[in-house]
Amino acid sequence: MPFIQIQYNDIYFDPKVQEMCISPGFKCPFYGHSWSCPPNAPYLEKAVSTYSEFYLIYSTFDLESYIKKEKERTNRSEFYIKNTYFLTKTFESLDLENEFEKFLAQYKKEYKKRLLLFDGTCKYCKIQSAGNCTFDAGELCRFPEEKRFSMEAIGIEVIRTVFGLKPKLDFEYPSKKYSFRFGLACFK
Repeated sequence: MPFIQIQYNDIYFDPKVQEMCISPGFKCPFYGHSWSCPPNAPYLEKAVSTYSEFYLIYSTFDLESYIKKEKERTNRSEFYIKNTYFLTKTFESLDLENEFEKFLAQYKKEYKKRLLLFDGTCKYCKIQSAGNCTFDAGELCRFPEEKRFSMEAIGIEVIRTVFGLKPKLDFEYPSKKYSFRFGLACFK
């Protein structure tokens, strides 16, 4: 099961991370269109510091094999296949959610409160087959207690956190072979 316990001091916070969702060269399609994404997501450095246990949860996808199969099947360019994968397949994939479920099923310690941080935009409405996020419709969040913030949305610099760990995780970054998704489980 892919997870590692880390310490609070291993987590790198920076309010500028929330601004990475929108820049002159890039605008995330979920920026300003989700209850869980910036500018609606709160900066939670102080809140996360109140937790006592932290687990980095991750999933790995063999991107190299996927690209090879898609090139044979579709005759599309590697650039097109990668972009399509990152813009659609990662949003549809439940691999990180499955890793969280496995982790939480084996986590037997008592806790008062937990905070689960995923990657990307919240997918909870989609997982529940409840439709799209209600933000753009001007309605309240359907599942406010289950809303899923990403690590980036609350101000965590994921790359620096993951690849700054000591001892280092056995990940090549940037990887040409794999795609990684990261989340964080916090308990108090």
